[in-house]
Amino acid sequence: MNRRSLALAVTAAFALPLTALAEAGNLQIYSTLNVDFEGVQTTGATAAGALSPGQLGAAPTGVNSTSRSRVTSNSSNIGFRGSNDIAAGLSAIFQIESAIGVDNQATFGSNTASGSAVGGGFATRNTGVGLAGRFGRVFYGQWDTPYKAISGAVDPLYFTGIAYTGAIIGTPGFGIGPVTNGNVTLSADGKSYANAVNASFERRQGNSVQYWSPTFDGLRARIVYSANEGRSNGSSAVTQVNPDIWGFSAEYENGPAYVAWGYERHDDYFGLGAIVPAAQAVPVAALGGQPSASSRDTGNKLVARYTAGDTQLGVIFERLKYDQTNSVAAGTDFKSYDRNAYAFTLVQKIGQGALRALYGRAQDGRCALAGGGDCSASGLGGRQITLGYSYTLRADGPVRVLHPHRQRRTRHLPVCQCRRHRSHRRSRQHRRRPGCAVHLRQDLLKAKQGARIEAPCFGRIHRAVAQPPGKSLSLVET
Repeated sequence: MNRRSLALAVTAAFALPLTALAEAGNLQIYSTLNVDFEGVQTTGATAAGALSPGQLGAAPTGVNSTSRSRVTSNSSNIGFRGSNDIAAGLSAIFQIESAIGVDNQATFGSNTASGSAVGGGFATRNTGVGLAGRFGRVFYGQWDTPYKAISGAVDPLYFTGIAYTGAIIGTPGFGIGPVTNGNVTLSADGKSYANAVNASFERRQGNSVQYWSPTFDGLRARIVYSANEGRSNGSSAVTQVNPDIWGFSAEYENGPAYVAWGYERHDDYFGLGAIVPAAQAVPVAALGGQPSASSRDTGNKLVARYTAGDTQLGVIFERLKYDQTNSVAAGTDFKSYDRNAYAFTLVQKIGQGALRALYGRAQDGRCALAGGGDCSASGLGGRQITLGYSYTLRADGPVRVLHPHRQRRTRHLPVCQCRRHRSHRRSRQHRRRPGCAVHLRQDLLKAKQGARIEAPCFGRIHRAVAQPPGKSLSLVET
């Protein structure tokens, strides 16, 4: 089953940071408009026909997509985030982020079958509330899983859009892409656990709790648990399932080198039901008695990056495995499927521009039948080749404040000055007021352009990114 996809995208990304200080804490309003004009086409579809016995996959249709153009909003968003000191060294934090449908603004709350917002929607992206302190931060809500997030460290296409790593990584294929969802999802008719959402490992997971550790000598970790809200009730009329997700990531960064490992496990999400014929999916109703069914789908991912001068090289290796048991399964039903995938990435800076490239490959994988017969996953592999170029129109643009939930290696500077008032005196009154924005004199700044800077001011920590010589540096408290 062969199919080729060709895509051409022109991307415009605009960061619009609008910061305000609330009465009792910090409130930041931010936005990104990331819009593509694309030309897309698919060719080489396998001729229509039935699958041979024991062949995993969907029956080929022979249908190609004709050449067409479109506008896509990608990760365009608007959000509100902030913090409020509630005790010594402890802050309440929140973020509400919504998708913006630049291309097709739909009514808030409208969703596709994958659970993602159509056009736009309120709080449809990373949204949560929690606590932060010296221990790190803990929050609950809807957020990208740690497993998904580490791919962003090497993705050359800004971890979004038509040609990013998510076409190969985090998916078993079969048209399954990134999803926003918080529970195991049913088929369109509501009768079985057969939905593409269930098989994806590129997840913005709802109903979840996350913990992010502080950074210790370049090492940091994140943990996620997504609650089992979809657990079956005690009725004998339904199949008993207990779906939940948990996972973690461990990252280490030292100078130009970065490595990470991510693991994620889906219990009773029945991802195999999105791959096998619909008749083999686990039913919701307990027909002919009460069947027992369970599944365990796992993902392991290794990520590495190295930067030398203007060159950044990255690599991702991933293994996905889907296992399912069903007491009423026939011997010819599919029991498991696993596959490996990898991607190599490159970002080469050239003046104010950058060459961006990706080569990814997913192997065919292996499958097994419940009865132990012959099973074939032939033709299920895929290959991705991406080549792009970006150009920065304004190299001396405004300071980009770091995302408050990300912790990275920084350089420490001992001096900062408040600029909230006309007078820069460090008065007790000024010291007591929260959310003090600061300004560092450029002659104190010895960091390389683009380096991340951290400075203490009145017992608080402020971060920003170093700017070219002659430009002032504004830091915002985090």
